[in-house]
Amino acid sequence: MILFFVPVFKETMWGGSKLSSEFLYDCVEGTGEVWGISAHPHGLSTVSNGLYQGKTIKELWEKHRDLFGNHPLDDFPILVKFIDAFDDLSIQVHPRGEQALKEGTVAKDEFLYILSCDPMTDIIIGHHAKNKAQFMNYIERSDYHHLIRRIPIKKGDSFLIEAGTLHAISKGTLFLEVEHSCDVGYRFYDYDRIYHGKKRPLQVRKAMNTVKIPDDEIKHNVENETFKVEIQQYNQANTIMNGPYGTFFVILDGEGQVNQSSCKKGDFGFVTSDENEINVSGAIQIAWIILV
Repeated sequence: MILFFVPVFKETMWGGSKLSSEFLYDCVEGTGEVWGISAHPHGLSTVSNGLYQGKTIKELWEKHRDLFGNHPLDDFPILVKFIDAFDDLSIQVHPRGEQALKEGTVAKDEFLYILSCDPMTDIIIGHHAKNKAQFMNYIERSDYHHLIRRIPIKKGDSFLIEAGTLHAISKGTLFLEVEHSCDVGYRFYDYDRIYHGKKRPLQVRKAMNTVKIPDDEIKHNVENETFKVEIQQYNQANTIMNGPYGTFFVILDGEGQVNQSSCKKGDFGFVTSDENEINVSGAIQIAWIILV
């Protein structure tokens, strides 16, 4: 069985127009995020087709776990979205370990796949401080420019940003994000921007409780203990094996069919675990997301 999901749109201060122009979504100017696979209460995905039309992923996970191969986790573990950064996103960090437990959430790793970016665009991942004293010295001098690590990016690049890693997306970047189902982040620095007449609040103390020091490693792998991501381009018919818990997918470009179901750029879907194989046809680029 193939399930498709209705996207949830999120307007942000840094959102642009690429999510509507690139994917033909019916969303307004300033939409920064499209949540396509989510059981998070801040944006529940609903099924758009078939027997379970109108049901949320959360309902299916709780009442029809057999669709997911009876996965052992109590809570649905991932959140999949597109993000259009028309402006710089704030420099932030996601909780890990005890800090995540205090927030009542899970540690949040993010896999990013760059769909497009402006020339000379970069991403902020990690920092240059060797120890906490150096880190605090940078903060006391407000020397964020020399603290953060900027990495040049291009279309097709991928990164795994683990919980506790200082990071930020630069303006002009359109990307796919696959992450743990967590919507908690600590804003470390926001470029002193004014929003609705005042600066947005920072959470520096909480960020300091969870940020990795030192943190000088750039990771490009696409797998952690919860999920893995595979980006594939197809130009002819192909068959792959389904995962034991089913396989989620996002159509990144083109159009075609997945197990005889028509799909196009911007679609979010799921092949239920009762299907042994996944047949793909058409000129199509797909991100496969497999629970592990």
